[in-house]
Amino acid sequence: MRTLLLSLGVLLAGCTDPSSPRLDTPADSLAFRVTESAGGLQAWDALPGLAFEWAVVRDSVEVVRTRHVWDKAGDRVRSEWPGGDDSMFVAVYQPSRFDADAPEGDVALNGVALVGPEAAERLAEANSRFVNDGYWLLAPLKVLDPGVRRAVEARDGADRLALSFDGVGLTPGDRYWIEVDDVSGTMTGWSFLLESGNEGRFQWVEPVTLDTPEGTITLTRMKVSDDGGVILTEPTALSEIDETEFTDLTPRLGRSAL
Repeated sequence: MRTLLLSLGVLLAGCTDPSSPRLDTPADSLAFRVTESAGGLQAWDALPGLAFEWAVVRDSVEVVRTRHVWDKAGDRVRSEWPGGDDSMFVAVYQPSRFDADAPEGDVALNGVALVGPEAAERLAEANSRFVNDGYWLLAPLKVLDPGVRRAVEARDGADRLALSFDGVGLTPGDRYWIEVDDVSGTMTGWSFLLESGNEGRFQWVEPVTLDTPEGTITLTRMKVSDDGGVILTEPTALSEIDETEFTDLTPRLGRSAL
C-alpha cells in the first residue's frame, strides 16, 4: 500500500486559520461543510495530541500495521512500522520542519539507534508513512488547507468535491474526489487517481468521536474498497503527552490497543 502514498506532507503539520476560511466558490463552501461536519477547525486545532494506528486488511488477514503518536502542540511525531520479520523501526522527528533532503530526528531498529545514511533513509520513510497514514484518517479536516485546489466535478455518476494540489506535498499530481452526504455534509468516501497511475474507491465507515477542549471531532476508523480491501485508521485523542514516547525508542506496536 505504499503506492497509496498521499500528497499532503507539509499540510499535515499545519492548519488554516479556523476563524476566517475563504469561501470564494461553491467548492469552497462544500469543503467548509465537510470540515464542519467533522467537528471544525477550531476543535481540531485545540486537540493537543493524537495517536493512531493504520493497517491494511486483505481477505480478512492483516497485512501491515503502523503506529503514530503526534504531539501537535509540541510539533513532534513518533512513527513505528515493521521492518520485516520480528523487526520494528521507531522514529521521532518534527513534522513541520521535516526536510526529506536533510532529515533530522532519531530512529532505531528494535531499539538500537541508527546513524548515517541508513538513519536518513528511515527518517524519510517514517515521514512518508505519517503523511500517508494521517491523510487516510484526517482528510475531512484538510480540504481547506493551503495549496489545495477545490472544484465540484461529476465522478461515478454524482457530483464530488474534487481536490488537486498546487505544487505541494510529496506527490502533487495526485487527485481525489470526495463523496459528501447531501444532508449532513459528512464525507462518506473517496476515489483517487494517483500520479503513479494507481486508482481506487473507498467508502468511509464506522465513525469515531474524539473529545477536544473546544468540542468534538468525528473521524472514521474503517475504509472499505470496492474490491473488499480494508484500511483501518484507529485514533485516540491525547489530552496529555507521554514523554517516554519521544525518548524511549523501544517498539510498542502491538503491546497496547488504541
